[in-house]
Amino acid sequence: MTTPSLKSLQQKLLPISFLVLFSFSFCNGNITTSEGTEGSATVEADKPSNVEMTVTNSRLKICTFNIQFLGSFKKRDNKALADLLKEFDIVVIQELVAPPVDGVYPDGTPYKADVEAASFFKAMAEKGFEHKLSEEDTGTGEEIHKKSSATEWWVSFYKPDKVGLATDLPGGFLADDRSNHPDYERVPYAFPFRDIGGSLDFVLISVHLMPGGNEEGTARRKQEIQAIYQWIEANNSKEKDFIILGDMNIEDEEELADVLPEGYESLNNECRRTNTLINDKPGNGAKPYDHIMYHSTFTAKEVDLQFDCQVINLIDAMKASWTAPETYPGEPYVHNLFKQYYSDHHPVRFQLIPPQQDDD
Repeated sequence: MTTPSLKSLQQKLLPISFLVLFSFSFCNGNITTSEGTEGSATVEADKPSNVEMTVTNSRLKICTFNIQFLGSFKKRDNKALADLLKEFDIVVIQELVAPPVDGVYPDGTPYKADVEAASFFKAMAEKGFEHKLSEEDTGTGEEIHKKSSATEWWVSFYKPDKVGLATDLPGGFLADDRSNHPDYERVPYAFPFRDIGGSLDFVLISVHLMPGGNEEGTARRKQEIQAIYQWIEANNSKEKDFIILGDMNIEDEEELADVLPEGYESLNNECRRTNTLINDKPGNGAKPYDHIMYHSTFTAKEVDLQFDCQVINLIDAMKASWTAPETYPGEPYVHNLFKQYYSDHHPVRFQLIPPQQDDD
């Protein structure tokens, strides 16, 4: 018999009247809304009641989103994506493959802004976001400082009227060597935040782990997650609220149970599928790639476990914004075209609850 997780136990003990307010269903890995419509977007699914709005507005709304090859595809509908993401207080992006601004690498080498990347950042700025960009890119090969899918930059967008960067907390790359690192395919990046009220601070560690359903890929992902856990253990003397999130390329529930660090749980413990592939052929269907891992002792009170996490159906969410004369690539779904306009992953959302005062 499987032991119930802390998340599931707390959810069962909450009053039924509160459960009705957030009656989202994720049975059998399907993406559904409070109205029970499979495959529909969860973006506008909250019912407009005064009670619910009071609850929702007291939370920090966070989204993790792998936008495939952001800064590469010229077809990208940046305005539509930014409009989808505008409701969030923090948006953590994976797979940014080119810098959006001119700058200088840590070794002193200058780099130029990429037009496609800059377009997305401009669209996000128009929605009120500021951003924190990593100092350089990172990748599995010996050479970095590229403008290609071989390496990736890290970025988090945030609303400055809700949160700010907590520069007194651990942050930045988890390792000094960002190329061909023995423990990471791409060295993860830690983003420390504090809410404007000063009662909640936390560190979001954005990851993009090695893909592949073979033994090599599975073993490498476990190694990467264990290295992240060891970094947290070495840096948690002042702050205890570390959340690991992003594209972990986890294949199934069995792998998730094997790779979870000691004391950690995933909000996506049901392994809801998070990539946009809709065929269910063995080995080629949708997978539970994206996860949000939190410490069940230190951070369970700050994570809104009743809200859980929600997978936003990107295919349905983008349909209304389509104005081109050509057929919308989500209906029928054309994978290689849809990902160029939007992505090959669904965004995943969750919420944090600021306490009366910080507990660490």
